[in-house]
Amino acid sequence: MKIVRRDTSNPDRNYVPIRSIFDEFFTPSIWEDFPTISSTPSANVWEEDDNVHVEMALPGVKKDDIDITITKDTVSISGSRKEEEKEDDKKKYYYKSMESSFEQRFNLPTLVDSDKAEAELKDGVIHLTLPKAEDVKPKQIEIK
Repeated sequence: MKIVRRDTSNPDRNYVPIRSIFDEFFTPSIWEDFPTISSTPSANVWEEDDNVHVEMALPGVKKDDIDITITKDTVSISGSRKEEEKEDDKKKYYYKSMESSFEQRFNLPTLVDSDKAEAELKDGVIHLTLPKAEDVKPKQIEIK
């Protein structure tokens, strides 16, 4: 008795040993175990004086495509980027569209006053300045 392996996507195709080695190697299931490159932009968060600063690299993202949500102790930055490239020759038409989105949430080291927060986008880097809440700022007490 001969064992014949069948391709489940094409039941009429017979098992060919050499071809099957390459087919099995390049199937998507083998690549699922490898780590993928994250689409989350890199960011820095630091505390300085009476402010908490958040800086995130967002190359190619317009300020209208960015959403920032601030609560007392978290900040969420999300957005999307869409690029379209068209090339029209006499007989050829080329259209490429690439869309990506991101969202990153940070737990802040202290409570912040979201009403006084400021954001600036310059050269593909967004910088948030989040003032600390009055409750957590150090206070000087006068001795009587």
